[in-house]
Amino acid sequence: MKRLIYILRDNNIECLPNERFTLDVEMFPEYSEEPVFPKQVLFESPKLKAGKKSVPEGVHSMFRYFLDGSQRSHRVIDASFGSHYLPICAGQIGVAVLERLDSGRMVPRKDLTRVENILAVPNVIGQDNAKDLEQKINKEMSKNDHFRIVRYDYQTKDDKDPADLGRAMIIHEMQMLELRTIRDMITNQAIQEDKMLAKDGGLQYRDTKIKDLNLSKDDLVQLRNVIGLAKTFKPNMTVGQGRGRQDLGNLTKGLDWKERTTVISPNKDEITAHGWWYLRLRPREKVYSPLQGIAKIEVFASDEEKENDGIAEARADTISSYVLRERNVTAYNADKRWASHIYPIFLAETYLRSSFLSHERFKAMII
Repeated sequence: MKRLIYILRDNNIECLPNERFTLDVEMFPEYSEEPVFPKQVLFESPKLKAGKKSVPEGVHSMFRYFLDGSQRSHRVIDASFGSHYLPICAGQIGVAVLERLDSGRMVPRKDLTRVENILAVPNVIGQDNAKDLEQKINKEMSKNDHFRIVRYDYQTKDDKDPADLGRAMIIHEMQMLELRTIRDMITNQAIQEDKMLAKDGGLQYRDTKIKDLNLSKDDLVQLRNVIGLAKTFKPNMTVGQGRGRQDLGNLTKGLDWKERTTVISPNKDEITAHGWWYLRLRPREKVYSPLQGIAKIEVFASDEEKENDGIAEARADTISSYVLRERNVTAYNADKRWASHIYPIFLAETYLRSSFLSHERFKAMII
C-alpha cells in the first residue's frame, strides 16, 4: 500500500510533510460555543419568575438510543498549487449509536456506527479534479483505508489559518454524518416519543444542514425526540439582554442539586429553533468546583412551542428528570468530565474511540 504523500506526488502535487501533524488539542474535543450570542432571549412558557427551579428525579427514562459523534483532524501536508502554498488536512470522523434493550442491557448498533477517512483539500483544486484524485488515491490503498475528498474554501476568512478552515470542513462532515444517522433512525421509525435519542454535544445545526436532510414534515416532528447533552460550556458566555445580562458562570454556579435554569435560545425565529438550559447533576459538596457537575440540555422546539414563544415548562422538567435518572453509574475519574457525564454517553464515546485508528497507524498511512 502506497502512502498518501507519494500518491499525491505521483499526481503532480508538490508537497512536503508538515511538522505539526495533529490539529486537535484533545483527542475528542467538545463542540465549541461562541462567547457571546447577540440575540439570546428567554425561551420558556410560562417564564420562570425565579430563573431556576428544582426538578424531581424520574422513576424511569424514555432514552432508548445514545449517539456520539467525534473527529480527529491532522494537518498532514503542505502543498504548492501554482502561486499558492496551502495545507491539505486529513481526519477521521465517526458516529456510534448504542441502544438500551428492554432488559436494560446496552448494545452497540453496528448498522448505525460509521467511521470515515476524510481528506480536506483547498478548492484551488476543481471539483472534477478532486473526484479524479479521490479515485486514484483509493485505487492505491486498501479498502479499509479509503479516503473521501472534500474541498474547503481557503479564502473564506482572511484572518483564519487555512488549516483551521480545513479542520472546520472536517468537523462539518462529522456533523453531517451525525445528522444523516439521525435521519436514518427517524425514517426507519426508530426514534419515537417513548424511544428518545440522547446525543453527545449540542444541537446547534444551521437551517441549511437540516434542510439538506430532506425530511418530510412528519419526520421533522420527530426531531423533538432528539436531545443534545453537552458536558462542558464556557462560563464567560454572555446570556440575557440589557440589565439582565450576565455571564453563564454566574447563572449556573448557584444551582443546587437537581435544579435547572430557565430555557434560553439564540434563534427562536429560525426553522430549527432550539432552546437549552443547564441542570446540576451532582451535589455541590461532591465536586471540587461550583461549575463542575452541570450539564447543558438542548432540544428542538415544536411548531406549537415557537408560536407560544417557548419550550413548555413541563417538557423541560420531564427531560431533566430523565437526565437525572441516567447520571448513575458514573464513570468516576475515568474522564475529567465525569461529573457531567451520563453513563450511556460515556459508553458510546468509549465504543467509538475503539473504532478509530490509532494516531500512529493513521500517520503511517499518510507520510
